[in-house]
Amino acid sequence: MFKHNKVNLAFLLLLLSVFSLRAQTFSFNDSWDKAGFNLVIEAPVGIEVIYSVQEFYMDDVSVKGTSMKAIHLPGVFLPNNEGAPDLAGSGRYIAIPQGATASLNILSYRTETYQNIDVSPAPRIPLETDNSPLDFNKDESIYSTNAFYPAEPFQLSKQTTIREVDAVILGITPFQYNPVTKELIVYRDIKLEVNFEGGNGQFGDMRYRSRWFDPILRDRLLNFASLPEIENTSKQGSKTDGFEYVIITPDNPVFTAWADSIKLFRNMQGISTGVYSITEVGGNNTNTIESFINDAYNTWVIPPLAVLIMADYGATGDGILAPTWDNACVSDHIYADVNGNDMADVIMARMTAENSAHLENMIGKILDYERNPPTYESFYNPITALGWQTERWFQICSESVGGFFKYVQGKDPIRINEIYAGDPNVDPWSTATNTSTILGVFGPAGLGYMPAIPNDMGNWSGGNAADINNAINAGAFLLQHRDHGGETGWGEPDYNNSDLNGLSNEDPVFVFSINCLTGKYNWEYECFTEKFHRMEHGALGVIAASEVSYSFVNDTYIWGLYDYMWPDFLPQFGSTIAEERGMLPAFANAAAKYFLQASNWPFAGGKEDTYYLFHHHGCAFQTLYSEVPMNMMVVHDNVLITGSDNFTVSADSGAFIALSFNGDVMGTAESDGTPQVFSITPLMAGDAFDVVVTRPNYFRYHGIVEVIPDDIPYVIYNDYAINDAGGNGNGMLDYGESILLSLSLENVGLVDALAVDADISTSNSFINITDNTAHFGDILASQTATVSDEYAFDVAPDISDGELITFQVQATDGNSVWNSIFPIRAHAPLMEYITYTLDDASGNGNGELDPGETAEIIVTIGNHGSSEAYNVIMDLTCSGNPYITVNNGPLAVGNIPEQTTGVAVFSITAADDTPGGHHALFTVDIDADLGISGAGSFEIVIGRFDALVLDLDPYNHSGPAMMDAFNDLDLSASYETEFPDDLNMYRSVFVALGIVITGHELTHVESAKLEQYLDNGGKLYLEGRRTWYNDPQQAIHDKFNIDIVLDSWFPYELITGEAGTFTEGMNFQFGGVSPYNNYYLTPEGSAFTIFTSSGPDFGCAVAYDEGSYKTIGCAFEFGDLTDSGHPATKQQLMLEYMKFFGTIVIGIPDGPQQNISASLGDSYPNPFTEQTTISFNMQDNEQISIEVFDINGKRVAILLDRILKTGRHSIQWDGTDDDGIKLNSGIYIVNLKTSSVNDNKKLILH
Repeated sequence: MFKHNKVNLAFLLLLLSVFSLRAQTFSFNDSWDKAGFNLVIEAPVGIEVIYSVQEFYMDDVSVKGTSMKAIHLPGVFLPNNEGAPDLAGSGRYIAIPQGATASLNILSYRTETYQNIDVSPAPRIPLETDNSPLDFNKDESIYSTNAFYPAEPFQLSKQTTIREVDAVILGITPFQYNPVTKELIVYRDIKLEVNFEGGNGQFGDMRYRSRWFDPILRDRLLNFASLPEIENTSKQGSKTDGFEYVIITPDNPVFTAWADSIKLFRNMQGISTGVYSITEVGGNNTNTIESFINDAYNTWVIPPLAVLIMADYGATGDGILAPTWDNACVSDHIYADVNGNDMADVIMARMTAENSAHLENMIGKILDYERNPPTYESFYNPITALGWQTERWFQICSESVGGFFKYVQGKDPIRINEIYAGDPNVDPWSTATNTSTILGVFGPAGLGYMPAIPNDMGNWSGGNAADINNAINAGAFLLQHRDHGGETGWGEPDYNNSDLNGLSNEDPVFVFSINCLTGKYNWEYECFTEKFHRMEHGALGVIAASEVSYSFVNDTYIWGLYDYMWPDFLPQFGSTIAEERGMLPAFANAAAKYFLQASNWPFAGGKEDTYYLFHHHGCAFQTLYSEVPMNMMVVHDNVLITGSDNFTVSADSGAFIALSFNGDVMGTAESDGTPQVFSITPLMAGDAFDVVVTRPNYFRYHGIVEVIPDDIPYVIYNDYAINDAGGNGNGMLDYGESILLSLSLENVGLVDALAVDADISTSNSFINITDNTAHFGDILASQTATVSDEYAFDVAPDISDGELITFQVQATDGNSVWNSIFPIRAHAPLMEYITYTLDDASGNGNGELDPGETAEIIVTIGNHGSSEAYNVIMDLTCSGNPYITVNNGPLAVGNIPEQTTGVAVFSITAADDTPGGHHALFTVDIDADLGISGAGSFEIVIGRFDALVLDLDPYNHSGPAMMDAFNDLDLSASYETEFPDDLNMYRSVFVALGIVITGHELTHVESAKLEQYLDNGGKLYLEGRRTWYNDPQQAIHDKFNIDIVLDSWFPYELITGEAGTFTEGMNFQFGGVSPYNNYYLTPEGSAFTIFTSSGPDFGCAVAYDEGSYKTIGCAFEFGDLTDSGHPATKQQLMLEYMKFFGTIVIGIPDGPQQNISASLGDSYPNPFTEQTTISFNMQDNEQISIEVFDINGKRVAILLDRILKTGRHSIQWDGTDDDGIKLNSGIYIVNLKTSSVNDNKKLILH
């Protein structure tokens, strides 16, 4: 943090910029619990919560030329109310019993107080059509009052409901700020209780609970576990009792017929669906439609969960009206909000069809997609398209989504981008306030979805309509767009209605059009969303806004939407378990609005507008596939005797099973993996009913069960048993086995079946049936018969793990033929490389492979399949690399059972001449019996450089001198004048920027690279005359804990080391051609001054050990120092810098011999195993310390620390640390230090 104690206003104004940068991070490491809301006690009478702040940020914001601070929390995306102090907070819903009231009681808290903090007002959240800079205007009713804001940092909302679950929002703003005294209170830990008083003890109304809506409750309610479990009962809808899903159509039989096709499809799926014409609703009037939905919600036995309006907007013809919200936008969301709290109690959807062709396209695409989803893997790569605007979050929004798909889901997003405003090659991700918090969530220090700087990604421009059409036509399951929009399309990349004519995709894409106006379905012409959705190709469905929308709020909304469909998108929010919720965009649309509401509650404007702006265009229950679908294991009889009153279905755990007859739901159940028994109304012979089983990312299963008379025999499959004694003998179908199959058949008829024979067959190419027939003899009515080991087949060695093999059984008594099927799951290994560990204990023990070193690489592989792999062989190669030798292999690993791992230890050698920072790519090949194989690869960097000299100074004042010092110290250093690709190749980085007039100015991109290097534990030296004050300040400067104090111009003449630091005794003449400066450096916190200039005694270099990284900031040029004898030499100074950075330097000359008052002699034996004797000489009586360090610079033992007399001395070391624990073999450094001597010798412990 920079404090300008003596301020030159002209200079200050030059420094202030329009964007915010992370100024300071405040951390607490002894919090009472994890960051955020923690449910400690959950009971019917109340809950206890601990809220902890483990970290918060003060971000620099320029407000009308004044530098101020915005107070932010990780994961809180939006600012405070416009004009109020910008303090972060958030809220969580709390379920309360029916009829109860909730009260808040603060039990205890801890605070920290900060003085002289100038907190900025929160900006006005702009419309996306407003391209002006963010507008900051103080609310003077707050800023002129000598009182803390907010007055109540902890509060409960008014009581509300989420689909008839009574609830309140618990809001916590863990800050209070007095704008007059400039005092900031941080509530770092709060323990509180929410008490429930009165009520009936019941959480929620079971009539409104649904497996489809419960994921929204689970994500939002802190105490969701207090709700009773959903009853696993069917909802057989009718016009008397109501339906879960209501479709409203115009009074047109064509629309009704198409609505009936959805009704049949969803009823068969187990979702009770009913169709109502607009006349049945009461007429095409918004009040009438809203009253119909509200009345249905409040009075029906089965209250509607979702409503589809199957018509375009219109007051006449085949249109159906939608209300207008706040004179701003047309909004079906008003219909969704039954309880008047701006949130959806009913899921709304609309299909803006005008005619039968539109209906055929819209509905046909959905039904075909869910019946026959695409099966080619490339289809399941998403498209992200965006228009870059530095002042907004458009790019962060889409790239965070794309990064999630790439790095978590393992997909390959297609990026199509264009620039609206700004330059992503040099700009930060965004200049908007709170950007640093967003990057803390999605960037390298957070979830890792995005790099630290946008320049690392590239491909920011050139995207166009042809690219978008080509990507859609090639197949993609999802298209995410973020930028400006209008009624007819997107701004950047430019893509509009006319461009849609270039689409020919056979497989439709779901489109998230997150911008303005593209979903304005009340426009007098055809809007972009309508055309995209109505056409034969194009979109499966669209989510879009019906009017001008708000920046930043839109982004938060879409992040909530993706977190609903993929709960691991934001694992810090809500549930991270998908719980078979599926990917239903209409439900995600509603869930995102609940997510948005809780973000920074009770503050932030623009959210209400967003609730009403975004609409789902499609079927309310349509689902997305995000992976190549798999087959489910579903088992049931394919016939049922007339008069039977139950039916049994078995399916995979998590599957949703539905029985229906003539398009009406008979029963539903969510499978737990065990047989599900349905009670049904007996049916007549000749009837047939449907069995439909669905599960996310699995093929929809549809079976038909015939009802047969009770006066005939009917023989079908009953059970099987596998004899694989010739294989692994586990009774399962494994790869490469020859199997004998026992089969049981059942006569489900009430008449005996005589002389039954049965054949089996399969179309699966991995199965070769060698004996397909067996004689069962007579099978009595309602009895079973079994043949043992009568069938035989061979399983191919290369069958995939989990392959579902369907066998057909054809049984006959010579007169009748009965067909049935049964599935068997195949089992095989799935061999994969997992990880490696490098062990160089026989070398220098620094955990890295260095030039000339031989080390062991322990490679771990895994069998992620469901069958054992036999006689596994592993080989490690580094093909084509002249520096690397793999000394052994292939190696036998043995057998690896399913879901276990195996290891092999390889010996590798890096050649002596391997260049530092060399990347070596290793390949792991896995082979096992029966042709099982697998592979993987990993990269090792050989020998990090000790240092990088990054000489950005155009006149190279210091770079060459630094390299001379490194060469004298025998350290490996690299000299560059541009940023290398990977700073992590260097243990330390020395950046030289130059002098006042000609020096290099650090850019934001360069700053971000240096920040990331430090965040990875780096050591950074930064020198420059202009960089600490005159140049625009970057976030990297804050890492040094340096304050700047302005003064009049003064010269650098004598540079003096600071007493008590590692520069004590160093006095350099400064010989630079431009020795003047007008500020000095002072340390902040635990940083400390290491050099001052004489006359005046001003600080000019500061060192800082943050714990995870180290820095040295310097205002003079290293290369312009004049050596004046030991210890004031550049070589010795560089030695001290490197020692501070943790690099142990061996064999450094310590200056002229006559000045040495103490020295290390030889150690014997060396190398040693049990003990070594360390000798040393003393020329004076003085304080001496002898310590031992490992090769990474960590002190492991203190051998001596006291005053000794002149003479020769010795001390023993047994290779243990200060706790007496034997150290690992490797290289160690013994260090002798007095007030004037610093001597090192190398020890080797075996």
